[in-house]
Amino acid sequence: MRPRDSSARELIAFEGAVYCEAAHGAVNLVLRGGLTQLLFSGADAVALPAVLHDARVIEISDEAEEMPRRFRIESAELRLELRARNVQLHRDAAALFYGAVPPVRVPLRLRLGWGLLLTVLRVPGAAALLSKLRGSP
Repeated sequence: MRPRDSSARELIAFEGAVYCEAAHGAVNLVLRGGLTQLLFSGADAVALPAVLHDARVIEISDEAEEMPRRFRIESAELRLELRARNVQLHRDAAALFYGAVPPVRVPLRLRLGWGLLLTVLRVPGAAALLSKLRGSP
């Protein structure tokens, strides 16, 4: 029997508070920190506290690609190993996207003009009066 060659790969290092939720269904363990979520499917039933701090999730992979996969969660509060069928990493890309796209700049006079028009149109009969002034039937 040859020795197992194992290596570890860090999936994510959360900063600050990480909220742990046990879920029901295909995804049965969720770690949320900031704008990032780590979803485990088919995870072992492990007792995690509701909040961890500065947690790291490391995948422990073996040369033989065993199933279920092994993961280690390290934080200030605990260090534990769990097995899960799969893991998904979700990051909110909105902040990066809107940081790359320049905001639309609307001149103040145009904003004031639209605000004035919308205010006038709230008055009963103002729409009909504006239609007559424009020459529309």
